[in-house]
Amino acid sequence: MTPGDITTRYAWQFRGGRGIDHCVPPQWLPIVAELCNAIEEAISVADRPAFYWLDIKEKRGTIAVDYVAPANMTDTIEALIEAASVKLPVE
Repeated sequence: MTPGDITTRYAWQFRGGRGIDHCVPPQWLPIVAELCNAIEEAISVADRPAFYWLDIKEKRGTIAVDYVAPANMTDTIEALIEAASVKLPVE
Protein backbone atom coordinates (compact mmCIF):
# COMPACT_ATOMS: atom_id res chain seq x y z
CA MET A 1 0.00 0.00 0.00
CA THR A 2 1.22 3.48 -0.91
CA PRO A 3 0.02 6.98 -0.09
CA GLY A 4 -1.14 7.17 -3.71
CA ASP A 5 -3.32 4.08 -3.24
CA ILE A 6 -5.05 5.76 -0.30
CA THR A 7 -5.50 9.14 -1.97
CA THR A 8 -6.91 7.45 -5.06
CA ARG A 9 -9.33 5.24 -3.11
CA TYR A 10 -10.55 8.14 -0.95
CA ALA A 11 -10.11 10.91 -3.54
CA TRP A 12 -13.02 12.97 -2.19
CA GLN A 13 -11.09 13.35 1.09
CA PHE A 14 -7.92 14.60 -0.64
CA ARG A 15 -9.22 17.20 -3.09
CA GLY A 16 -7.36 19.99 -1.26
CA GLY A 17 -4.25 20.31 0.83
CA ARG A 18 -1.00 18.38 0.70
CA GLY A 19 -2.35 14.88 1.25
CA ILE A 20 -0.27 12.21 2.95
CA ASP A 21 3.23 13.45 3.70
CA HIS A 22 6.29 11.44 2.67
CA CYS A 23 7.35 11.30 6.35
CA VAL A 24 4.46 8.95 7.24
CA PRO A 25 6.10 5.55 7.90
CA PRO A 26 4.99 2.79 5.49
CA GLN A 27 3.80 0.64 8.41
CA TRP A 28 1.30 3.39 9.30
CA LEU A 29 -0.37 3.42 5.89
CA PRO A 30 -2.89 0.64 6.68
CA ILE A 31 -3.97 2.64 9.74
CA VAL A 32 -4.28 5.81 7.64
CA ALA A 33 -6.41 3.82 5.19
CA GLU A 34 -8.59 2.59 8.09
CA LEU A 35 -8.98 6.19 9.26
CA CYS A 36 -10.04 7.30 5.79
CA ASN A 37 -12.52 4.42 5.64
CA ALA A 38 -13.92 5.36 9.05
CA ILE A 39 -14.32 8.96 7.87
CA GLU A 40 -16.11 7.71 4.75
CA GLU A 41 -18.52 5.71 6.91
CA ALA A 42 -19.09 8.57 9.36
CA ILE A 43 -19.74 11.39 6.91
CA SER A 44 -22.85 11.24 4.76
CA VAL A 45 -22.52 11.65 1.01
CA ALA A 46 -24.39 14.95 1.28
CA ASP A 47 -21.86 16.28 3.83
CA ARG A 48 -18.71 15.08 2.04
CA PRO A 49 -18.10 18.29 0.08
CA ALA A 50 -17.53 20.06 3.41
CA PHE A 51 -14.66 17.77 4.51
CA TYR A 52 -11.11 17.24 3.26
CA TRP A 53 -7.65 16.55 4.65
CA LEU A 54 -5.17 19.40 4.51
CA ASP A 55 -2.28 17.25 5.71
CA ILE A 56 -1.58 13.84 7.22
CA LYS A 57 1.93 13.45 8.60
CA GLU A 58 4.14 12.03 11.33
CA LYS A 59 5.09 14.48 14.05
CA ARG A 60 7.06 13.53 17.16
CA GLY A 61 6.29 9.86 16.73
CA THR A 62 2.55 10.12 16.25
CA ILE A 63 0.06 10.97 13.55
CA ALA A 64 -0.65 14.66 13.03
CA VAL A 65 -3.52 15.74 10.82
CA ASP A 66 -5.08 18.96 9.65
CA TYR A 67 -8.46 19.00 7.96
CA VAL A 68 -11.34 21.21 6.91
CA ALA A 69 -14.77 20.31 8.27
CA PRO A 70 -17.88 21.98 9.63
CA ALA A 71 -17.88 22.45 13.41
CA ASN A 72 -20.68 19.91 13.87
CA MET A 73 -18.39 17.15 12.52
CA THR A 74 -15.34 17.96 14.65
CA ASP A 75 -16.09 15.72 17.64
CA THR A 76 -16.69 12.68 15.43
CA ILE A 77 -13.58 13.30 13.34
CA GLU A 78 -11.39 13.89 16.40
CA ALA A 79 -12.62 10.64 17.96
CA LEU A 80 -11.74 8.73 14.78
CA ILE A 81 -8.29 10.33 14.66
CA GLU A 82 -7.69 9.43 18.32
CA ALA A 83 -8.80 5.84 17.68
CA ALA A 84 -6.35 5.62 14.77
CA SER A 85 -3.48 7.11 16.76
CA VAL A 86 -3.65 4.44 19.47
CA LYS A 87 -3.23 1.74 16.80
CA LEU A 88 0.10 3.11 15.57
CA PRO A 89 3.11 0.87 16.19
CA VAL A 90 5.49 2.16 18.84
CA GLU A 91 8.91 2.85 17.38
